[in-house]
Parts: sequence; structure tokens; C-alpha cells
Amino acid sequence: MSNLTQIQEALAVMSSNSQDKQQALHFLEDFQKTPEAWNAVHTILSDQSSPLELRMFAAQTLRSKTTYDLHQIPQEQLAPLKDSIINFLIQYSTTSKLIRTQLCVSLSKFAIQYTTWPNALDEIMSKLQNNVPTLLEFLKVLPEESLDAKSTPLTDHEFRERINDLIVANVEKVLTLLSNFTQSSGNDSQAHALILDCLNSWIREIPVESLLQIEPLTNIIFQSLQDEESFDKAVECLCTIVNETQDIDNAQLIEALYQQIAQLRPLLKQYKDDPDVFGALTRLFVEAGEAWHVLIAKEPKKYLPLVEMLLECAAYDEDLEIVKYTFYFWYILKQMILPDRFAEAKEVLRPIYCQLINVMIRHLHYPNGSETDPLFSNKEEEEKFKDFRYDMGDVLKDCTAVVGAPVALSIPFEQIKTALQSPNAKWQDVEAPLFSLRAMAKEVSLKEDTIMPQIMELLVQLPENVKIRYAATLVLGRYTEWTSKHPEFLEKQLNYIINGFQASDPDIINAASHALMYFCHDCAKLLADYIEQLYSFYINILGSSIDKESLYEITDGIAHIIDKQDPNNIANATMMFIKPVMERLSKYAEAEGSEEVYTAIADEVEIVRYYFDVLRPRQFQAAEDPVANIAKEVYPLIATLIEKHGHSLKVSERCMKFTKTVIQTYALYLTDLLPTIVNLLVKGFQQTQFGCYLYVSGSVIREFGDEDTPDATRQAVWAFTYQQISTFLEVFKNTKPIEIPDLIEDFFRMMGDVLSFQIVSFVSSDILKSSFEIAVMSLDIEKFEPLVTTLHFLIDLVSWGFDSPPVSILNEIPPEVKQIVRTFVASNGGLLINALLQGLVFKFPSEAVLDASDLLGKTLRLAPSPEVSVQWLNAALDSFPAHTVSDQERNKLVQTVGNALASKDYRRIRMSVKDFVEWYSRKNVTPRFHN
Repeated sequence: MSNLTQIQEALAVMSSNSQDKQQALHFLEDFQKTPEAWNAVHTILSDQSSPLELRMFAAQTLRSKTTYDLHQIPQEQLAPLKDSIINFLIQYSTTSKLIRTQLCVSLSKFAIQYTTWPNALDEIMSKLQNNVPTLLEFLKVLPEESLDAKSTPLTDHEFRERINDLIVANVEKVLTLLSNFTQSSGNDSQAHALILDCLNSWIREIPVESLLQIEPLTNIIFQSLQDEESFDKAVECLCTIVNETQDIDNAQLIEALYQQIAQLRPLLKQYKDDPDVFGALTRLFVEAGEAWHVLIAKEPKKYLPLVEMLLECAAYDEDLEIVKYTFYFWYILKQMILPDRFAEAKEVLRPIYCQLINVMIRHLHYPNGSETDPLFSNKEEEEKFKDFRYDMGDVLKDCTAVVGAPVALSIPFEQIKTALQSPNAKWQDVEAPLFSLRAMAKEVSLKEDTIMPQIMELLVQLPENVKIRYAATLVLGRYTEWTSKHPEFLEKQLNYIINGFQASDPDIINAASHALMYFCHDCAKLLADYIEQLYSFYINILGSSIDKESLYEITDGIAHIIDKQDPNNIANATMMFIKPVMERLSKYAEAEGSEEVYTAIADEVEIVRYYFDVLRPRQFQAAEDPVANIAKEVYPLIATLIEKHGHSLKVSERCMKFTKTVIQTYALYLTDLLPTIVNLLVKGFQQTQFGCYLYVSGSVIREFGDEDTPDATRQAVWAFTYQQISTFLEVFKNTKPIEIPDLIEDFFRMMGDVLSFQIVSFVSSDILKSSFEIAVMSLDIEKFEPLVTTLHFLIDLVSWGFDSPPVSILNEIPPEVKQIVRTFVASNGGLLINALLQGLVFKFPSEAVLDASDLLGKTLRLAPSPEVSVQWLNAALDSFPAHTVSDQERNKLVQTVGNALASKDYRRIRMSVKDFVEWYSRKNVTPRFHN
């Protein structure tokens, strides 16, 4: 069966519902990489009677071959290949735009790599001069392809020189050509669109001053804004031109361009019913505003019309995504005009920002439904609107910073008062300005006492409505710092929030708990006298059906109030609040296991944990701490819960989270509790193999592993560490890394602490090699977090072979550690280099590439000599699939790395590995065929 027949059959499978699509895809991709594909492409494209799908595949293949496989063509055949591609372009000039585009890319890729082709652009322009649309498309594509240096085997220097020959040296020629085409095109909209498309690709290569002085081109850009077919292209060109003006110092030229753009303002009214056109105009005006925001600040009166145009864009009601285009402009302009030296601009623009507040509040209005049915067409639309409201909140903060808090706050305040006085007002008319008050909070001074007292009086008197109470509660929660400085408002606000817990709506309860937490944080001293009342409230809440997240927030707040009690009363207050929770936990310790019991235990343990997380020791020099003593009293119950119900992941995780908190908070006072904790961690991990026991083990190593810890304690902690590592090694031996990614992540997080606090014991032990080997095997995991944690462990391990230690309690590396690590890497570095290079090409997610490259570079540097490093690299390249690494690319990589190591140019190592990985991935990994 011929190749052409096989290709046609594979394409037919790709277009069908056949189960063999994957097989067909592999065949087509493999065929595209073969030398035989060159002849097949020529045969198919030469036959106009071939099916379009087949010719399209041939054009895609030619693009792929000229990108990756030009090395397959002998030097003497490059000139004939060039002629073939140009002839194909002429042949397909009027038949198929899709094929023509592929051929334009092919010719661009070919021209860039065929470095001995002199005057390439002159020849192409000459041969395509009678096919203007094709020539314009090629000229559009060429600069775009010149941005992608890594897709060719050329060195950086060769690529730059070639781009200089093809692009930079021909700018004037192309501009003249486009200007001539413009003058000969008359009123042909289609021709104008092609010219503008091409011009937009070259603008970044053209000095903008030169471009704006070519009258035919500037005229066609602005004229095309009145033409539907070329409108979008004209906007793109103008956006690019405006953006380029940021880098020129020619105020006269910018002002001339600004005056032309300002004359487009009537188009906003003309196209207000066409979101596509209005959106394009908004993008243009935003581009101008962002590019010239410094000029606006310097000459605000001159550029005021542009700011007004952007306000008009921001006020657009048909599509909020268009409104969003303007948001960054308002931010950078605000940043610019806040300093005193731009006081005039601030004064001139203050009315604009005041109007913008009104605009944003109008956009904040929910649709005209009820509070329970706000008339969104679907959940996605509702979530999108909510996200947009937070973005508008940022704009409102910007406005407040410019106009000042009293003026800004008075706008929503007056709107709320007006709505409350109107018989026809809707809940939206109150809720939207309430949201804006919340958004402005960060810009309001704690000393503000003109408008804020009036707002606070109003908030607690608003009519009952689900959405209004929810919004008002969140506003109160946002201004708790202000309330701490104005205690006369505390009681009314606190009552309003606590009354919210009587509501049946879960959103209101969530808002109330959130607000109460912030009140407890920021007004803790003021609330210290309310501890008895809060206890009664808390007991009622504990026995209610309130959701757990809200209960946690309330508990966190209560803990902050206890923290502000008289030091002599803190322990008693703590016991008062946790006692009912502990009583329930004691009952669960005796209960039979069930999911309901496990969930209840986890929730109650988390409540208790909040107190120990907030109530930190006051005097570390004291012999004991009263809350730490409570932790010691509580811990036996935690141990009992683990012993009875620890086979539940939910119970183990929450109990371990509690353990980690008390260790980190009270380690100094828990030495006598350490044996209990350690035994619990060892036994728990052996019995359950849950990762939570390992991440808490890391806390033990960290808190009891520094040099200030007594030797006996440190030795005991190392024995414990050795046990945990040994248990994990046994678990790993009996499973596959892909089956336990989360456990691997927890293990290597713990190992990071081992390297920081127990490096001497670890590298001197018999588990160094085993730990390293499982780390290398774990690099096969494609899940990001376990992978990057493993990489960090290996980076830290290898780093101990250098002169300066990684993050550690040690100020310098013990000589024996450095020698052991260097010897170890010399014996095992090849294994690691192979795994890293394979991972970088085939497996690692992009977010892990930086760490993997860092590790690869450090490992190569730690080799006994540059020659050994090169041997490791060559061995790693030998493991790649046959014939996928050309001799040219191999030599380029190993020679560059070898030279960089010899000259200690370590950045060059990273860059050369990065270049190789990108080249190999594009050539052999990234799919070439797209159906």
C-alpha cells in the first residue's frame, strides 16, 4: 500500500467516528517526521485534483518539515525546495486560503533557516508581485514567525543576524510597498483589511515617528474605522501604534495622534447598540489612556476629553466585560495623581472619579428580581456577576483614594437615604450602595468622623430584608477597626450582628459569624468586659445547627477576646469555653465508630485547636505557661481519640492538625509530653500509613531539633526520625509512586526538615541511598505538589555539597557532610541527570521546570569534573528514543554545558538545557498534526 493511500485512509478515519482515531493520529504524526514526507508533500500539492483534505494535510506537513526537519535536506537541494514552496504559493493564491496560510508559514520558516539565501525578501516580493493578497499575507506572517527563535536549530546569534537580514533591513522597503498598495487600492475594503493586517505585523519593527509621517498609511487606518470589513484591523493597528508611543519623546506627534483619536468619540454613541464595535472602540481608548496616563497627569485639562471618553465606556450597560477593560486605567491614573506634585490633576479629575462612583454603583445593582430569585439565567451568570462586583469594588477603592473618603462615602449614603424615602424603591437600590460602602473601607481613615457616624447610625436601622441585612452585616464587619476607635457604636453594632444569628438564611449567618470574628479581633479590648454575655451566646451557638465554618470563625474571635483578658484570668476563661467541647469529645472517645461520630470528633477537635492557635505564650522566659498546661491536660484525650478512632482519616487528620498547632505554639513547655507525642506519631503511621503523621513528624523535628535542644532530646528525635523514614521505605517498597502521591508529598516535606535540622545524622546513616532512590523514582509523578516537594528535597540534598548551606540552623557546612554529599553525587549523579532530563522533556508540568532546571544545574556542577558532567548528559541523551536527538543538537548541548562548567557560567547551563528541552519537545513531543 502506497504512502498516499495510507495517508488518505488515516485522514478518513480521523474524520469518522471510528475507534481507531488514536492509531491513525500516530501514523500521521510519525509520517510527518520521515524524510519520505518531503516527496509526498510535493506530489500531493502538485495535483490540484487531490482531495482538499489531503492537500491541507500536505500543507500542514510542509509547515512542520520546514520548522523541524530542514536538516533532512542536502544543502544543494535547498534552492530547488525554495522554488517549489514559492511556486506552490502562486499556485494556491486564489484557490484555498487555509492552504495558502500554511504555505506562507512554511516559506517564512524556510527563509529564516536558509541563511545562505541572499536578498530573500527581494526575491519573494518580486515573484509574488502579481499576487498581492498572497504577498501581503506572507509579509504579515514573516514578522510573526521571527518572534519564535526556539523553533529553529539556529543559535541565538545566527537567529538574530538572520532576522536582521529579513526584517530590520527591509522595513523601509515594506513600508513603501504598503504605501503604494494603499494608494492603488482605492476604496477596496478587502484590500484595506489585508494592508492593515500586514502593517500591524510590522509596526513593532517601524519607528512610530516614521510610520505616522506616511500619510497614505495613517489615512487608511482612520478611514477604515468607518468600514465594517476593515474596522477591526484598523483598531488593532491603532492600538499597536498607541502602545508604541510610550517609548518616544515627541509630545507634538502624540498630541496630533491624540486629537485624531479624540475625534472618534461620536462613534461611541453611533455604535452603542453594537457591543462588538463599542468594545473595540473601548479597547482603543483604554490603550490610549494607559499609554498616556503620565501625560494626563501632567496636562489634565488637555487630556480631559480622553478621560471623559473612558468614563463613557465605563458607563456602558450592555456588556460588563467591556466595562472591565477600563479598570486598570482608573487604577494607574489614580496611582499617578495621588502624589502632591500632581495636585492640579487630582483636582481636575476629581469630578470624573465622583461620576465613576455613581457608574460603579449602578453596575452593582442585581437584576430586577426578588432577593431569593434575582433573575439570573443560570448559576454561571450569577457567579460571573459576583466576581465582577469584586473587581468593581477595587475601582471604588481607587475612586475613594482620589476624591477622599467623606465625598466618596456620601454618594452611596445619600443613595441609601433616597431609596429608603422612596415608596417605589427596590431592595437593589439599598444593597448596591451598601456593597460600595464595604468596598471603600480600606481607604477610610480610622479618624474619619464626619460621614461615618451617620452611616453607622443608619446601618443598624435598615429595614429587614435578606439581601440588605447580609450586605449591612458585611459592611459592619469591614469597619471593625474604625469601630475600635469609636466605641460608642460598639454595642448597637454587636447587637445587630448577634441578632443576625436568629435568621433562617445561611448567608446571613455566615456574614454574621465573619463580622463577629473581625469584631473580636479588632475590638478585643473593648469586648473583654462582655466575656460573660459572649459565653452565653457561644453556648447557645454550640448547641445550634450553625454550619461549622461559621462556628470556627466565632471561636477564632472568642479566642482573641480571651487573649486580651487579664493574664491571670486567661487560663480560667479558656477552660470555661472549651469545657463543653471537651465533655462531648470524652463521650465520643467511648462511642462506637461511625461516619457521623468521626465527623463530630473532627469538628470538635478543630474548635478546641483554635484556642491553642490564638492563645500564644506571653513570657517565654517563664518556667511554665498556663495555656500550655491546659494543652497538656487536653492531650491525653486526643491520644485516646486517635487510639480508638484513628483508623478514620478524618479523625487522624484533625488530631494531627491539633498536635501540630500545640507543638508549634508551646514546644518550649511540652518536652515532658514529647515521648507521648512521638510514640503516637510512630504507632499512628505504622498502623494507618496516613501522611498527616509525617507532616506532624516534621514539626517535631523542627521544634526539637535546633542546637539549643539538649543532646539527649535531639538523639531521641533522630531515633524517632529514623523510625518514620524506615516505615515509609517499607510502604514505598510495596506500592507504586503513582498510587501514593499525597503520602510522598508529606514524606518529602518531612525530609526537608530532616535536611535542615538533622543533616549530619541523615547523610551518615544507611538510609541516605534509599531515600535518594525513592526520590528519583518519585520524579515520575506528574502531580505538581508531590513532584515539586520531591525536587525541593533533592535540591537541598545536593546543595549540602557546596560551600554554603541551604536554609538551615547551621551557619556553615560541616566538612564531613560536604564530603559525603559530594562523594554520593559523584556515584549517583548520572541517575538523577537522566531522570531530570526525561522529566523536563516528557513529564514535568511547566510550573516545576524552574526547580528541575535548578537541580539539574546544581548536580552537573557537583560532578567530579566537567568531563563527568558531559558523560552524564550523553548517557541521558542515549536513553531518548532512537534518532530523535540529532548529532547537531547533542553536540550543541554537551559542548555548551562543558564550556559553561569550565568557565563557571552557570546561567548558560540553564539556558542551554532550556533551549534543548524546547527544541526536542517541539520536534518530537508536541503534536504536529491537527485535524
